Amino acid sequence: MFNFRRLPILFVLTAFILAACAPASQTRTNSDGGRAESGGEVATGDSSAPAVKAKKPPQTNAAGIIPPERREELTRLSSLLKFKLTGLDGAALGEISDFIINTCETYIIYFTVDPARNLQVAGGQQLIIPFEVVTINSGALDAETQTISIYMTSDLVAAAPAFADDLALFPNTWEETVRAYWLQVARVSPLTSECKAGGSDSANAVHKIAYASQLLGAELKDGNQVLLGTVLEAVLEPESGKLGFYVVKLLDDTLVMVPLGQTNIPKEALVPGQTIELVLLSETSLLLDAPRIASIEKAMNAQTQSEARGYWNK
Repeated sequence: MFNFRRLPILFVLTAFILAACAPASQTRTNSDGGRAESGGEVATGDSSAPAVKAKKPPQTNAAGIIPPERREELTRLSSLLKFKLTGLDGAALGEISDFIINTCETYIIYFTVDPARNLQVAGGQQLIIPFEVVTINSGALDAETQTISIYMTSDLVAAAPAFADDLALFPNTWEETVRAYWLQVARVSPLTSECKAGGSDSANAVHKIAYASQLLGAELKDGNQVLLGTVLEAVLEPESGKLGFYVVKLLDDTLVMVPLGQTNIPKEALVPGQTIELVLLSETSLLLDAPRIASIEKAMNAQTQSEARGYWNK
């Protein structure tokens, strides 16, 4: 006959065996410093972005300007296309090849880099880095050495996702991969390629992005596709990456300053392979009556910019 007095002992032994066989839970640290339970690999939000653990750079409110008295030289967007990129201890990281501009938010959101050989990035590949890695992560722009410096080691930059040199901005599937990586190693705000102006929501997102090299030289037209002029330059606030004005050469060969917010990129011009062009949102007469400037260099002057703002905001 079965001895019922042994049942409690059997239950204890069974529970002990099951507990020993159960998989152990692992604890990991989130990128924001919090803790989360995980039974496998660290999640990154995108399987194509490598998971990394790194201390983020000291936070800053704006990019450093070196030397301060040469700030005006850094307000000309085209000049930054010639700059080199350096990291901690002056490590060579590559050359700036272009900037990606959110034209409706009027900010540089990313910059592209032709990587230095020491990073060992595959040939024909470029890096895409959020501009906020410069502006709010202890970066700086140096007019004397023509460099943009970031508070990053070579290893961290080399580990970043790389993309084809001739990457088309649309569809913008590349952006999720870029952000998944850089959110782990730097402070990056919600500012993306999406237009938030006018109450756009993510479900019906509008994207008006273009390379700086596409905008410089773009034609400006009115709503009837009549040519008004050509963009020669863009005026930048280097501390933040905000773009204030285009410098436009009108058909009479005179120069005027036009706020980015007074222009739009038509949807059809954003299709890969099409030439970027701009459409003036205001009345043509407002453009034609705008104050003339003597030269592109004059547009970089703070007083000239203030006068242009006063004209367009009246």
